Amino acid sequence: MKPAKNTARAWLVENGYSRIVRMIDEIMAKWKAAGKKTRRDWWDVLAGHKDGSLCIIEGKKFPVLRAARLRKGWKETQNCLCRNRLETTPQIIPQARWQITEVRNEC
Repeated sequence: MKPAKNTARAWLVENGYSRIVRMIDEIMAKWKAAGKKTRRDWWDVLAGHKDGSLCIIEGKKFPVLRAARLRKGWKETQNCLCRNRLETTPQIIPQARWQITEVRNEC
């Protein structure tokens, strides 16, 4: 499955984490086959838990990525994976669903 631009999966492919992309694709295929319309913020999964421990989804252990923790504003932990110290921390891209719109009370 080819990742869309500006996604966690696209960033992972560009930075040499294709094994993680395959794990995500397997999980998403499993959810699709089961008819689940589950959405997951993979950056949250890749940042691990606040204490630096890894996340397990569908029995798959996801490594804690340094870039994901920095993106979230969390400190780097000793067990963070980083393929290249010069890799860029991905930007948070605001989405339409995040925008606050003016609410009018019309009678």
